[in-house]
Amino acid sequence: MSVVKQLYWLQVVDTELAERRQRLAEVEAGLGESGDLIHAREAVAETEESLEELQKQMRGLELDIAAVNAKLKANQDRLYGGRVKNPKELNNLQEEAMALRRRLSELEDAQLELLIGIEEGEAELAERQARLRQIEASWREEQSILSAEKEQLEARLAELEEQRSERRLAIGAADLTLYDDLCQRLGGTAVVLLRRGSCQMCGVNVPTGVARAVERGEGLHFCPVCGRLLYGGA
Repeated sequence: MSVVKQLYWLQVVDTELAERRQRLAEVEAGLGESGDLIHAREAVAETEESLEELQKQMRGLELDIAAVNAKLKANQDRLYGGRVKNPKELNNLQEEAMALRRRLSELEDAQLELLIGIEEGEAELAERQARLRQIEASWREEQSILSAEKEQLEARLAELEEQRSERRLAIGAADLTLYDDLCQRLGGTAVVLLRRGSCQMCGVNVPTGVARAVERGEGLHFCPVCGRLLYGGA
């Protein structure tokens, strides 16, 4: 096998290695909780916290209403129980009853507003929980797919690493140095195909004599524009 052919097939392996490594990095970046999932969970937690605060306020209002009702009952018992005879004291009880009823009305109005807020909060929570379940289901499916792909990529990368080592062992030190230098200077691609006299990397038509030599596998020839080693596929 000619040197340029050996270098070309090393290039094939290295190119796939780079592609698979890049994809593995993308897959690994995609593993774990997504931004959408985190935001959906935060939205549910925020709504739960708001709803809990409203329910806490409702419990406080219910205690206040019960206390006012108890005071009003005690007031009514004294007012109509027949034990209080003093007109001034009776008048005070009537005024107290009016004040208690006003307070009770205010508390009940606040209770109604809270009830509406709680119902709206419960509806919003149900909606956000449904959205979270939907996102979690999609996320779990995606994670399963990515995990399987990660295993496949790691297995393929192990194979490619082995192939790369074998191919490099079969190539002379000077040729490897040339190849590695070209890869470093030219973005990882040192060897490219020549098809119908045209470099398949930059598209330039190389001189006819060079093209024929490349096609016959005679020596090492480089693209006059991009500087990469040309391989004719022979």
